[in-house]
Amino acid sequence: MTARGVLRVLSVMCLTLGLAGVAAAQAPAADTVLVGKIEGVINPVTARYVDRLVREGEERGVAAVVFTINTPGGLLDSTSRITSRMLTARVPVITYVSPSGSRAASAGTFITMAGHVAAMAPATNIGAAHPVSSSGEEIEGDLRTKVENDAVAQIRNIATARGRNADWAESAVRESVSITADEALALRVVDLIASSVPELLRAASGREVRLPDGPVTLATAATSSESHPFSPLEGILHFITDPQVALLLFTVGTYGLIFELSNPSLIFPGVVGVIAILLALFAIGTLDANGAGIALMVFAVVLFVAEIWVPSHGILTAGGIAAIVLGAILLFPPGRPTLPGLRLTVEPLTITLIAGTSGLFFFALARASRGYLRLPTATGVSLLVGATGVAKSDVDPSGIVHVAGEDWTATASGEPIRQGETVAVQQVDGLRLVVSRVPQEKGGV
Repeated sequence: MTARGVLRVLSVMCLTLGLAGVAAAQAPAADTVLVGKIEGVINPVTARYVDRLVREGEERGVAAVVFTINTPGGLLDSTSRITSRMLTARVPVITYVSPSGSRAASAGTFITMAGHVAAMAPATNIGAAHPVSSSGEEIEGDLRTKVENDAVAQIRNIATARGRNADWAESAVRESVSITADEALALRVVDLIASSVPELLRAASGREVRLPDGPVTLATAATSSESHPFSPLEGILHFITDPQVALLLFTVGTYGLIFELSNPSLIFPGVVGVIAILLALFAIGTLDANGAGIALMVFAVVLFVAEIWVPSHGILTAGGIAAIVLGAILLFPPGRPTLPGLRLTVEPLTITLIAGTSGLFFFALARASRGYLRLPTATGVSLLVGATGVAKSDVDPSGIVHVAGEDWTATASGEPIRQGETVAVQQVDGLRLVVSRVPQEKGGV
């Protein structure tokens, strides 16, 4: 076979393999189930994760998407996004409170009931979904009625859409009722109880669920499971999307930038500072923080930096501490409604820690900087002391020397110096240098 024939065969093989790969990528994965985890506080990162996994299931045409749930609750807005995504999913979604000992409290109740099939493991519980303020306290007055009625309408719509007990769902919101897995099954809050994901898939197989495109019968008994937890980046973002962590990151990032601006060659503090501040801004923006709070915190940083260069006798530092305290208080207003599980306010202990640390840090830094600025600055001819040069003439006792690129009148401080010998400057007397001869090392044989 000629070289051209070999190339032709290889080209055909490559094309065939490429088409096979495309076909495999586009082929429905009807024998696969994606398994994700909804753990910890429900926040915007959780909502994005759920959307990502459901969208992947829709694109791949999997048999179902399973979410194991263990959450104390979280943000009402994020919960609404998750339940809306599940209600409109074009792939069967199975919600599963698991493992044993887990709970679907507060926001978890809404999410569990939004699945096409809802299940619980033994020794788990569900309920306690009464809305509270972002500080974790009861909402009072007309706002309580408004928020409560809105949450009730949402959970009743979810329960009705999935054919579950809407009256119990309402009591979970209004009265914070919580029940066990057996009680949930008896009250038609969930569809079944299973001890593990494989058992859940076998029990759910054969059930008919309704998707936007029409009814579908689940065929999950003989499917293979793919675990899809948070990605490393999602895990980091989920952790930092907390008011306490976000504020601490902002403070650490500020310290890093100050160190870098004070010592530009260090690099590491600047890199860490920028990353910390960007992560903090992401978290603060994700949590829909108050713009006035952010502005006050930035203003506090400006005042702290100014204290280093302006001798204000502590006034700028005091103003910076006041600005950062007020900014932290206003960053997440306490009146924002949410579900139990996440305090969307900055703890007083966190504010005290940041204000105290910042005050001490910048006070010490300002003192050190001002002390440095008060040191005498070496300029002009004083820099010549200790410099070396060459005698351009005999210095006996006076003569001409070449030091620091210039010719100077010099006087010998000791023995006479001959032309061409190396000299060292001992002192500067006006425009005259006092020099001494530098002994030359003798070479060996």
